[in-house]
Amino acid sequence: MTKTAAYVLAATLDKHGVDVAYCVPGESYLPLTDALIDFPNIQLVVCRHEGGAGFMAAAHARLRNEVGVCVISRGPGAMNTAIALHVAYHDAEPVVFLVGQAEMDELGRNALQEMNYSKTFSDTAKMVIEVIDPSRIAESVARAFHVAQAGTPGPVVVVLPEDILYGPSDAEPLGPRKKAVTGPSAADKAQALEMLRSAQKPLVIAGGRLHGAQALGDFTKFAEEFQLPVATSQRRFHVFDSRHPNAAGRLFNRAPGEMLEAMKESDLLLVLGERIGPSMSQGYTFPRAPKPDQPMIHVWPSTEEVGRNYEPELGIGCDPHEFIKAMMAEGAGDLPAGRAEWVQRLNTVHKEVMNWTPVSSNDGVVFGHVITAIDKHMEKDAVVTCDAGNFSSWPSRFLNMGQENMFIGATVGAMGPGVPSGVAAGLSTPGRQIVVFVGDGGAMMTGNELATAIQYGVPIKIFVSNNNAYGTIRMHQAKAFPGRVTSTELVNPDFAAWGEAFGARGFKIETEAEVDEVVAEAMAHDGPCVIETRVSLNHISPSARIDEIEAR
Repeated sequence: MTKTAAYVLAATLDKHGVDVAYCVPGESYLPLTDALIDFPNIQLVVCRHEGGAGFMAAAHARLRNEVGVCVISRGPGAMNTAIALHVAYHDAEPVVFLVGQAEMDELGRNALQEMNYSKTFSDTAKMVIEVIDPSRIAESVARAFHVAQAGTPGPVVVVLPEDILYGPSDAEPLGPRKKAVTGPSAADKAQALEMLRSAQKPLVIAGGRLHGAQALGDFTKFAEEFQLPVATSQRRFHVFDSRHPNAAGRLFNRAPGEMLEAMKESDLLLVLGERIGPSMSQGYTFPRAPKPDQPMIHVWPSTEEVGRNYEPELGIGCDPHEFIKAMMAEGAGDLPAGRAEWVQRLNTVHKEVMNWTPVSSNDGVVFGHVITAIDKHMEKDAVVTCDAGNFSSWPSRFLNMGQENMFIGATVGAMGPGVPSGVAAGLSTPGRQIVVFVGDGGAMMTGNELATAIQYGVPIKIFVSNNNAYGTIRMHQAKAFPGRVTSTELVNPDFAAWGEAFGARGFKIETEAEVDEVVAEAMAHDGPCVIETRVSLNHISPSARIDEIEAR
């Protein structure tokens, strides 16, 4: 039998262990969808928008710590998924985007939906690989998987001309290349140990490149043995249990001032598996860029990141888990006498910050009531996905999470990942409770992927925070142009009825008195549901009110 290039591509995906891929079908890659019929181990999930498919692939990468796969058609399909490619790049998620292209003999003629992908995605992809020889299609895909995971993970685009997929190929399918795992050098290990052992008030800031049960478990032992307080970075809150006595808080965007002031007393920062973006660093003020106020050890998988924006005292380009194992192999030794008190002090501030005092408003339910109710019903290994918006500050601050959980949200601040990421959670790690937080704006952007959840039986719980506004922009408007409201007001559907139209169960919370009962019923429901809360616009976040901002 003569193999087509599309068959070789499908077989290469199979050899790489791909069992779920996300797509919106397109004529430019129909031979691949046909070839995948012969590989029943690969579930091709049909989504409702290419942006949703891309977000699902990025969430899959985070959930499974492996390459996510998104298959999209040429031109408009590729541009629809560009936002997800941007998210994967900034969030350091390994995703391979298989993108259709016009036929080879039409290229350069401004053919139907033709694009120069190398030019278009030069800022947001680690690499763009154009397949121009069917005998090298397996090699191209294997390279894409390797590059997506190497060093700083990220997206790789593989461009597939339509006629090549239809044509024959003599290539043999290829499996994955062994991933290089790097550890600290002997000199770096010795210097890191000295800094960790001698610091009076160290602080660890932990990020998303700490992944998997073994690495996270070792991380907890490391924090305990070395008496280290641990803060988690923006939207990576699951990497250290918020109820652990070494928990020091969460560095989400606009973190509480009392917590930051306590953290700034530290005399050593260990930034572990965190790239250090503007949200986590509070606008590059903690750690301060380019030279931090404290000595800093920065551990990240690739060497170019550890000195790009900051001047750490010690920058180590290695796998964060390997760093932890190297420290544990040497042991904590004799630590300063006051370390335990320092850990306890930061933990006390952290617990005070997470302890919400209920407040009421006359323009809707304050979302903190809903978060504290969800906290009582969330399962130990629940997946929490979160869209962008000020509503996200409520679960970021008040929802407890442990290392068996997973918190997924775009650190780059893109709207749209919430619902698609929740769908991916059910498809890539089935059997887990899935809690989605999304605003009314984000729900109307990508909430249509609820149809995908219904189609594939994903029991997603979508909590819609509805304040009839683009709330974050309204907050910035109040700061910059007080009293001049424009372009932020929204007219929305009845989201409970909207959810039921898809086939989900619909709930609505309009008063504080309804919160506990509705949340309990929704969390106990064994199928997908949409829970709309008519929330206060004035209480825009746990630390800000619109009226107070405008008064200032």
